[in-house]
Amino acid sequence: MTSYAAALRNATDKLERAEIDGDGANFVLSVRQNWTRSQLVLHGRDEMDADVAQQFNADIDNLLAGQPAQYIVGRAPFWGRMFNVNPAVLIPQFDTEILVEWMLEDAVGGFGIDIGTGSGAIGITLKLERPLMEMTLSDISQPALAVATANAQTLGAQVQVNQGDLLTGTGKFDFIVANLPYIDPDETNVMDQSVIDYEPHLALFAKEHGLALFRELFDQIPRHLRPGGVVYLEFGYRQQPALERMIAEMLPLGHADFRVDEAGNPRAVRIQF
Repeated sequence: MTSYAAALRNATDKLERAEIDGDGANFVLSVRQNWTRSQLVLHGRDEMDADVAQQFNADIDNLLAGQPAQYIVGRAPFWGRMFNVNPAVLIPQFDTEILVEWMLEDAVGGFGIDIGTGSGAIGITLKLERPLMEMTLSDISQPALAVATANAQTLGAQVQVNQGDLLTGTGKFDFIVANLPYIDPDETNVMDQSVIDYEPHLALFAKEHGLALFRELFDQIPRHLRPGGVVYLEFGYRQQPALERMIAEMLPLGHADFRVDEAGNPRAVRIQF
């Protein structure tokens, strides 16, 4: 038998020798045990049960094979909550929290839609933080919507669900939020291999150097945004100049403000009408 601390040290060393982030070992074990990181430390000297060790070793093998830790345990954190995830949806990222933070600062309300919702992380979080708003989760992928619907039920968020391409078939909204596919297919050479191998390409890549879906959405927005409405979007760190031109051309009545992520890269835009 071995202690939790010793098992974690051995696993972390093994992962780092393979040039894989060793923190994945802490993540899979803490989620499997339903422990916080502090509890993981407190249990460090405890002996690891045989069944726990068997699962942990299997998880480490999957990490060594390149699988994302969040898919291995089927869970991912976002805004202080845990969301179910599987390869039908993107893994929620910390950078995306900038959209939620901005919208809560602006005290958005009324009727909103989260386009390309995936796991539902953005829309569900907004609904839970501002229960009076009416939120629709929309995605073109039925398997993704199944994940989002399950997360809404698990977390107690009363939301509407819509399967469709962007705003097609929907009504009018006071605010729109979207984390669209925005990666240029030619950029795979600078992407993490595990993202390419395991995350859904439908939710990652878009034509026109990653800008195609922004163009489609901007064409639809005037028909679906109520007077005084606002749009919040995440985008790739090199795309701000192109988006500025596109917004000026296609949405001349909109005023665009941009925000950077923690690394200082342009990451989000708010378009107010």
